[in-house]
Order: sequence, then structure tokens, then C-alpha cells
Amino acid sequence: MVKPGGSFASQKIQLLCCAKDELQNLEDTVETIKAVLLDAEKKQWHSQLVKHWLKKLKEVLYDVQDLLDDVATQDLRRKVTPGSKMSKEVRLFFSKSNQLAHGLKVGNEIEELRKKLVSIKNIGDFSLEKQDSEATLRTERRTPTFERDENIIGREKDKEEIIACLLDSSSGESVSVVSIIAIGGMGKTTLADLVYKDEKVKECFELRMWVCHGDPKNFDVDFIVKKILNSAKADPEVKKNLEDIENKSAEELQQLLRKVLDEKKYLLVLDDLWNEDRMRWLKLRPLLMGGSRGSKILITTRSLSVVEATDAKSVKYNLCGLSAEKSWDLFKKLAFGDAETSIDSGLEEIRRAIVKNCAGVPLAIKTIGSLLYTKKKTEWFNFKERELSNINDSAEGIMEVLKVSYDHLASHLKHCFAYCALFPKDYVFDKQTMIQLWMAQGFIESSEGNDDLEDTGDNYVSNLLCRSFLEVEEIDDDTGEVNTFKMHDLMHDLALKVAGDEGIRHASFLEQSSSRQKVTLLREATNLRTFISLKEGQIIPTDFPIEIISKLRCCRALGFGYEYFLIPASLGSQLKHLRFLDASNNYYIQNLPDSITDLVNLQTLKLSNCKKLTTLPRDLKKLVNLRHLLIDGCKSLSHMPCGLSHLSKLQTLNLYVVQKMDHKVPGGVGSLDELSALNRLGGSIVLKNLKFLQPVPNKGHLQEKERLRCLKLDWRMDEQDGKSDSDELILWENLRPHLNLTSLTIYSYRNRKWIGNFSALKKLDVSDCSKLTCLPDGISRLTSLKTLRIAGCPVLQERCQRECGADWEKIAHLPCSREEIIEEW
Repeated sequence: MVKPGGSFASQKIQLLCCAKDELQNLEDTVETIKAVLLDAEKKQWHSQLVKHWLKKLKEVLYDVQDLLDDVATQDLRRKVTPGSKMSKEVRLFFSKSNQLAHGLKVGNEIEELRKKLVSIKNIGDFSLEKQDSEATLRTERRTPTFERDENIIGREKDKEEIIACLLDSSSGESVSVVSIIAIGGMGKTTLADLVYKDEKVKECFELRMWVCHGDPKNFDVDFIVKKILNSAKADPEVKKNLEDIENKSAEELQQLLRKVLDEKKYLLVLDDLWNEDRMRWLKLRPLLMGGSRGSKILITTRSLSVVEATDAKSVKYNLCGLSAEKSWDLFKKLAFGDAETSIDSGLEEIRRAIVKNCAGVPLAIKTIGSLLYTKKKTEWFNFKERELSNINDSAEGIMEVLKVSYDHLASHLKHCFAYCALFPKDYVFDKQTMIQLWMAQGFIESSEGNDDLEDTGDNYVSNLLCRSFLEVEEIDDDTGEVNTFKMHDLMHDLALKVAGDEGIRHASFLEQSSSRQKVTLLREATNLRTFISLKEGQIIPTDFPIEIISKLRCCRALGFGYEYFLIPASLGSQLKHLRFLDASNNYYIQNLPDSITDLVNLQTLKLSNCKKLTTLPRDLKKLVNLRHLLIDGCKSLSHMPCGLSHLSKLQTLNLYVVQKMDHKVPGGVGSLDELSALNRLGGSIVLKNLKFLQPVPNKGHLQEKERLRCLKLDWRMDEQDGKSDSDELILWENLRPHLNLTSLTIYSYRNRKWIGNFSALKKLDVSDCSKLTCLPDGISRLTSLKTLRIAGCPVLQERCQRECGADWEKIAHLPCSREEIIEEW
């Protein structure tokens, strides 16, 4: 401990040396204990003593992590505080963050935590074995294979029989029900999806809709109606009559549904239905009876009681497990890939015995097959004898099979998987958002000291997809990358099970949450590391208990607010651990509090569609850990602050607003020159108000940004703009992007020389460029171009007329039609 007396500087040095040693000892103790955590996590399912010990240990480890983060945050805030070294020392000495007082406090906390850890470690004598946290993940990353319908094994006959039921119009009722019934993991949703996408089904039904329910506790008719209408919006003819669904009353929604279905032959899939209350179904049924003869409702469910509550006369299809041979075929595909299977008869017997334990359930087969990919013979034998020998082939046994696969995940993947339990069943996860949330919780470990956490997180998603813990929902047509994913409902059950007591550290707040739930959350709020608002599958603000914010002192991820909620001025000083902040779609915010810039750990700041936001904090440059700044849709934003070039880790900046440099605002106006230093920027960016950009040669704002894929250049050109053609050519050269660009939108530009040889460009959109009189010859060299859209360019549109237009030959090779190219305004 620091001795009294001596100069401030000597005390500070002594204190820092002491704290550094104590911190190192604490971290060493943590690492020693972590070595047995994996074994403890496995054994807790069969021992309440181990479970209780593990819970107490994790509580202290959380406190240790918070303390270490406190120290690091204090140091980082000191580094980013403006001013001379002496003024910093004086300012911090007289602040709440006084270094000596803080150091003494930290020293005492370190000692207390170390004693707790040692005490817990000593009572944890459960013959726990040290395990390498990475030993369980030996396979290399495999790119997930996204199955074509014809490659799904063992369901061909089932598919044809369900389709026959749907196409049968012999029922006396205009709208009838077909139900697929099976235990979880059997492939009900996969089968329904195959049927839904079949060409015969598409031709038969005028309107197709898909609604996933998935909530065993709540069958809310109004909510189901809203989901049906949102699904119907996928039909272009229906969409134009379904604007602003969110703000309509229940009665208006019901009237709208009747209108949408009126005399149409429709197919409605109600996936993963749980409602066993016939009275509730009878409230929904009349709203669905307006379809023409032959309309069908296809239900997937685990329970026969659900079907009976729906309609006793419905066609019931009991989906059985895969046959032994089909199970083996599926298993081989996942366990061996394209490799040849061994002819070792003993190994063959072991493998078939493992498949038998999966009881024909596709999800179990895929999960175990992925787990055993590239394993050696001894590992196959040990897996069969030690881990599957006591598992039966009942529905409960299937969950145990999935649990075995979970036990073999690497520790960081376990954390990421369990975190998904925070979201409701059937939730569609945006991949980038989920990776940012994992980053905020410290689940993503940088490899070999690299700082590419997003790439590592993408690797995590691929691993979980490959092992069937996650399922692909949407793939980018251009890149083949996964955009969104889902979680099978059985996997969601497993995630809830393994998350266990971790749930009190992470909370989601649903729009329909009861007052009792609010009170419970407030009581537990001091330990929360995640608090986000959820509404219809998206992380957006909703009804948020304002009083909770002051208690979220351990929070790493926060998504909050009423749509008209003002961010508290004290946010930055209270939530120093925060890494992820989402205030999107807020219709009230005009300015962010200055304290936001005290959140020096912040990695992701989402302000999308905050339509009244006029300025960003002038000291935004203090957020040196910021990686993602999303401000798209902030229509009122007038300028960018100075100092963005200091944000060297920034990877996402989807809007940059150019302003005149003599525009008078506190802190000054940021220059587009600052983008030149941010070469890690990727994804998409809109450069707005380029009419204010001055022609200074050889700037090259974008040319080094290899990760940038989508670019929108928005001039909003005034008719009186005085720039010459040569000036505008300089501007274009300064804005020339890297050749990796795949999508380019040009709005309100008038110089002819506006395109280069971008061999990777796939989409080109030219809008409101009335002065453009012809396409450049270079457009024929855009060999990857698939989509061209021209709108609000009368001369250009005339020249691009099919066959007769002067520029038609330049674009005749494109796969898009004339209607897709030319859009009339």
C-alpha cells in the first residue's frame, strides 16, 4: 500500500507500481481458475454442488472484469483529455477521478477480490480437470453450404404428399387446414419451406404468406394479424394498400386483413404454432375465411392438441424420423463432406451406432455429424462410449444429444451461442449487429494480436452455422455472404438452458412486457451487461423504463428509448463500460449530450433514422475505440465535427455531410479531407451535399479504401452553381473510389466524365442528373455490371431507348430489361 508523505509525483509512481503488481497477481489467479471452468461447465448438469460453485465463481469473475475495465477506462480517459500534461494532472486531481483516491480504492478492491477467488477456488475440489479452451475446436473454418431444395435428404415423399393435400380442393370449406406434426428438430419448418417454394404451389395460390409464431405462452390475435399483413406485403400488388401498418388500430388491421384476403386463393403458413386454446383460435379464424375456394392454412406444430384446438377436421400429417439409410446418408454428408468414407468395418459400426442414437431427427444428425467432422477413430469410439452411451432416443434424449454437441464447442463460441437466448424464438438476427453485440461483451477474441474483431466474429458465425447451432436466413446475392440468420426452436431451448443464471446479466425488453417484468428488471439492473428494446424482430427503441438508466453501471450494450425520448445528459459519466449504444429511430433527439464522448470504450454507435438530429458531439474524436458509426437517415444533420481522422479504428461510417468550411458552429466544421486517414472504412457510405466541396487537386479521399463496397455521391446541385467543367472533373477525381467498389449511385451530377473502369461494379444508379446528355464509352468496360437504373435524366433516358436509342448499343449486353433500366419519375 502507498505510504503517507512524499511528493504527489512520487506517490503516484509508487501507487501505479503497486497497483500494476496487484493487478497482475489478480489476473494470474483468474487464468489459473479458468483452466478448469470448461470441465466445471460440463459437470454442473449432474451436480448441484458444482453448479452452485460455478455460479459463485462467475459472479466474482464478473467483478474482476469490471475492475480491470475500470482501471483501463480511467487510463484511457486521461489520455484523451485535451490540454497540457500539467493541466490534466490538476484537473484529474480535483475531479471525482482523483488518481490517488482511485488508486487506493482499486488496491483495496483487488485484495478483496483476490481473497474471494482463492476462497472459492479452495472449496471447489470436485476433481475438475484442466482443459485447453481451444482444444474442442480443431476443425478449420468451413464456409457453410447453403442447401438447394433438391439436396435436402429424405423428405421427397413427404413433400409430395403435403403438396397433394394443399392442391386438393375437394373440401367443403373455402379455407381448410393442413397440419404437420412432429417433435422438435424433425424438420417441420424445412419441409413447409420446401412446399412453400415449390413451383406448383406458387402457380396454384394467388397470395402466399408465412408467419412464424413460436411463443408457447402468448397467442395474441392482433399481433398475429399484423404479422400476416407484413408477410402479405411481399406481394407487390398487396403492398401498395398496406402502408403504415404499425400505427393502425386492431379494428383497422382486421378490416385490412379481410380486404387483403377477400376472394383470393391464398396459402398461409403458421409455423411453430403452440396455441391449445380453441377460444383464441376462434377469434382469429373468422378473419381468415374470406379466401376463395381452395385456400389453405398450413400449420407446423409439436402438439396434436394445437391441431385439435384449430380444427378437428383438418388434415393431420405426422412427420416421422428419417429412415436408417436416409439418416446415414445425411450423417455422411455432414461428417465426411466430400471425403471418402473409411472401409474400416469396426469404424463403420461405431458410426452407425452414433447415427442410431439420433433417432432419425435431422437436427440431431446434422449437429453430431458436424461435430465429428475430421475426427480420428479413437475420438469416434470415445464419443460413442463416454458421451452417447446413456442417452435414450426420446424427445428428451434429443436435447441431450444437442447438449453434448454444445459441450464440444470452444468457450468463446459457447458464450456467443448462449447470448442468442436473449432474443425471442424465431428472431431474425442481423449478422453485423450480433457480431457488434458479441464484441461489446468481450466474447470475441482477437487472433494473434490482430484487431480485426469483426472478421473473427464472422468466423464465429460460420462455425456456429456449420455445426447447425444457427441457420441461414438470408444471403447477399452479390457476395454470397450471410446477411441474417435464425436459431432453430430446439436450439433456442438449449441456449436458454445453458445460459441459466447468466440471464440476470442480459435483458431484453419487449413491447408487451408487463409491469411486473419491469419491476423485476429494475431490481436486477445493477448487474445488467445488456439491456435492449425489442420490437418485431428488430433492435429498435420502444417503451423503455427511463429510471433504469442510472442503474446500468455495468452495462456493455444498450438499446433504448421511447420514440420521443431524450438521452439523459449523465449517460456518459454513468455508463463508462458501454461498448454498444443504439438510439436508432428516435424522433426527438436533436443533439447528443456532450457526456457521450466520455464513453471512451464505445465501439458501436447507432443513430440511424434520427430524423431531427442536427449535430454530432464536437469532441467525437475522443471516442478512439469507435468502430461503427451509423447515421443513415439523419436527414437534418448539418455537418460533421472536426477530428474524425483520430478515429483510426472506424470501419463503418455510412453518411458524411459536407458543409461550407466557413459555416459557424462550436468546434468547427469537419473537412472531407479527414476521410483520407480512415482507410479501414468498409461497407457503404453516402457523401451528401457535395455541392459545397471545393476543387483542390490530388486529394484522393476514397481511392485507398479497399473495403468500401457501396458509394452514393449526392450533389443536390443548385442551378446557379458556378463550378466549371474542369473544377467538376477535379472533384470527381478526388472522389474516385477503389476498384473493389460493387455499387455506385450518382445523384444530381452534371459532368459527362463521371465513370471509370470499375471492373467489380455490379450496380449503377444515375438519378436526377438532368445535364447528362450521354453515357460514357467506358460503361461497356464494366464487365460485372448487372443492374443499371436511370431516373430523372430525360436526355439520357431518351438515348437509352431499346434498339433506337443512340446509347443503346453501350448497354444492350446488360441482363436487366429496359423497364429496369429506365424509371420514369
